[in-house]
Amino acid sequence: MARYAARRLLLLVPVILSAAVVTFALLLLLPGDPALALLGQEASEVELARFRHLLGLDRPVLVQLGLYLWRVAHADFGRSITLDTPVLRLISSTLPATLELATASLFLAVLAGIPLGLLAARRRGTPVDTGTMLLAQLGVSMPVFWLGVLLILLFAVKLNWLPSFGRGEPLLSALVTGDTAVAADSLRHLILPTFTLAFFNLALLSRLTRWAMLEVLEEDYVRTARAKGQRERLVLYRHALRNALLPIVTIVGLQFGNALGGAVVTETIYGWPGMGRLVVQAIGQRDFPVVQGAVLVLALLFSLFNLLVDLTYAIIDPRIRYE
Repeated sequence: MARYAARRLLLLVPVILSAAVVTFALLLLLPGDPALALLGQEASEVELARFRHLLGLDRPVLVQLGLYLWRVAHADFGRSITLDTPVLRLISSTLPATLELATASLFLAVLAGIPLGLLAARRRGTPVDTGTMLLAQLGVSMPVFWLGVLLILLFAVKLNWLPSFGRGEPLLSALVTGDTAVAADSLRHLILPTFTLAFFNLALLSRLTRWAMLEVLEEDYVRTARAKGQRERLVLYRHALRNALLPIVTIVGLQFGNALGGAVVTETIYGWPGMGRLVVQAIGQRDFPVVQGAVLVLALLFSLFNLLVDLTYAIIDPRIRYE
C-alpha cells in the first residue's frame, strides 16, 4: 500500500501541470483585458501598453505559459494584479474558511444521507420510501443559488433566526478555546451556507445508498443471515451496509470536489470569506494569477482526498490489496 500511495503522489505532478495548462488556456479565452479592467476606460494606450508589459501580457503565449509553469514548479503563484499581494498569501487566508464550509457540508450530507438511504431501502415500497426519494429528487433538481435565496428569505429575513451574511470566528478555534458564546455565533453563521451546500450531496448520497442497499439485500449471504434468525438491525448494518459501502465511499470522495466547487456559488450568496468568493471576484477583475493559483490548490486538494478514498477501500474490504 505504501508503494501504491507513493506512485499516486508522484502522479499528482502531471495532474497539477495539466490543471495549470488548462486553466491558463481557458483564461486566455475570457473576454476582457486585465490592464483595462484595472486602469479603467480612461487610461491612455501608452499607460495600457506599459501595464501589459509590466504583467508580461505582451509576450508570446507560449513564453507566458513557460514562465508560469516555471513559477508553479517553484511554488510561486505570482502576485495579485488588483491587490498587489502574493497569491499564496491570499489563498492561505481564505482557504480555511472554504475547508470549514466544505467539511461541514460533507459531514452533514453523510450524517443525513446514508441513514435516509438505509431507511428507504428498509421500507421499500412504503410511503416512507416514496417520501424519501421525493425529497432526494427535489435536492438534486434544486439549484444551489435558488435554495440559498429561499433560506435567506425564510430564516434571515422572515424569521430573523440566523444571519445571512459573513462568517464568525473559526468554529474549530472557538471550540478549542472553550468560548461557548463565540462558538454559538460561529455555528449560527455556518448553518445556512452548510445546508445550502450539503442539500444536493445529501440527496444524491441517499439515492445511491438506497440503490446499493437494495442490491446487497438480495444477496444469498443476507438471506442466510436472516434464515439463521439474526436480528434485522444486525443483518442491515453488519452484513449489508459494509458490503454496500464501496460505491458510497466513492461518491463521498467525489462530493468533496463538488463541495469545493459549489462553495464558489454558496460563498458568493452568503458573503462567506472563502476561496470561492475570492475566485469570483478575481474573475470579474481579470485577476488571472489569483484564479490560476486557486484552481491549482483545489485540484491538489481534490486529488489528495481521492487518494485517501482509494486507501479506505482496503480498510472496508480486506480482499482489496494495493501493490
